Formats: sequence, C-alpha cells, structure tokens
Amino acid sequence: MDYRVSKLFVYLSAIAFFLAMTPVFAQTSAATPAFAAAERALLEAEREQATQWAAETYQAARDAYAQAQVLQLKRKKIDADRAAQTAEAQAALATAQARQRKLTEQIERKISENNALRRNLLLGKSGDPP
Repeated sequence: MDYRVSKLFVYLSAIAFFLAMTPVFAQTSAATPAFAAAERALLEAEREQATQWAAETYQAARDAYAQAQVLQLKRKKIDADRAAQTAEAQAALATAQARQRKLTEQIERKISENNALRRNLLLGKSGDPP
C-alpha cells in the first residue's frame, strides 16, 4: 500500500481546514467585552427609536463604533476598546434622550387631551357655558 497518497491527503485536508477556519477565528476573537457592550447599547438605542428621537447622539455613537472597528483592524486594541466604550456611552445617552423625548410628547398629548375635555365639560357641546 502506498502511504504517500494518504499523507498528501492528510496534509492537504489540514491546510484546507485551517484556511477555512481562519476567518471564523478572526471574527470570534474580535468580540471583546467593550465591543459586545457597545453593540448591545446600539441595539437598545435602535429599539427605543433613537434614530428618530435622538438622531445626532445616535449618529455619534455609530461613528464612534465605526472608529473602534477601524482601530481594531489596525491592531490598536487599547484605542479600539476606548472608542467602543465611547460608542456605548453615546448609545446609552441616545437611548435615554429618546425615552425622555417620547415621554415628553406623551405628556404634552395628554395635557392637550385633558384641556380639550375640560373645555367641553365647562362650555358644553354648543360652546355656551352651562
């Protein structure tokens, strides 16, 4: 039996396996706790509709996250983690601003509805006082 063919097959299989797995390892090792926290904060901001209610702050968070990714690709881990932390903080601020602005609008709407009901009760349907 010729073992050269099987050795060649094993070597080629090993090389193919490592070439196939390299992108997977590169992607999974990039997920540091700072990046994971920033991603969670950005998702929470999107859920709270920060793009509509706090667009500038949300965009600043997205920009900081993009900068963190660029720094990570340049292998500047400390700077990348700092930028990711900045992105997390900006996203948290955008989330809080979006919640606050939505609640403010709801309160103003309720005040307006209450004022309309009060006018209707005091003036009646015809507009004359009872």
